[in-house]
This record gives sequence, structure tokens and C-alpha cells, in this order.
Amino acid sequence: MKNILATSAMSKWFAGLNLTAIALGASMLASTLWGVWATHKLLDLQKREVVTVQLSRIMGEFIQAEARAGRPPEETKSRVQAYLQAVQASVQRLSRDGRTVLVAEAVVAGSTPDFTAAVRADVAHRMGALPDAQP
Repeated sequence: MKNILATSAMSKWFAGLNLTAIALGASMLASTLWGVWATHKLLDLQKREVVTVQLSRIMGEFIQAEARAGRPPEETKSRVQAYLQAVQASVQRLSRDGRTVLVAEAVVAGSTPDFTAAVRADVAHRMGALPDAQP
């Protein structure tokens, strides 16, 4: 009687190497490459500078200035939208420059640099096309 569970000796070998050894080697190579990639990403994160921005103060000052200006609601709405887009673009620029931006009101303790003035100046520059844009 023939054993149907037995496999031939040829199916366990590929190009003179055991298939288990090939699978183990491929797994080790993949693990090593992943480790190199992960280490590189973690070291990049360590290089990022953490900064704070007082967004509520910036936004509050702009909203107060707009309220005092007495413009029609449609114009005020479009100016507020433009201001929000300028603030978002300014914060994104900080992020692209290798900084992690935290809202200052959410930081309990620590000595992180405050970039509120830089964001305010950048937003004023971006809003320069709109008259009376600065609070």
C-alpha cells in the first residue's frame, strides 16, 4: 500500500535550497528592512521642534476687530473665512518646516518656544491684499 501523506523529496527543495530556509531568509530580510525603515522614521521624529501658538488669542483679536469694523455680514463672513485659511496655511508651513505645532492653551507645562508672533505676522502678510485685515 502506498502512503498518500508522503511527499516526494523534490517538492521540499527549490534551486538546491530547502523551502523552509528560503522562507526564513525572506522573513529575516523583510524584518531587517522594516527595522531600518522604522528606525529612520523615529530618528526623524526626534529632530522635530515642538512649538506653541496661541490660536485663541489670534482668532479672538481678529474677531473683535471685525466686530468693531461694522461691515455687512456677507463681507465679514468672507473675511473670516479668508483669515481662517491664512491661519491654517501659516500653521501648515510651520509643520512643513519640521515643527510640531501645539495649541498653547492645551500645553500644561514646559518650555516650548511660542511662535504666535510669527504666525500673526505670516497671517498679516497673507491677508495683506484685504484692506484693514490686521486686528
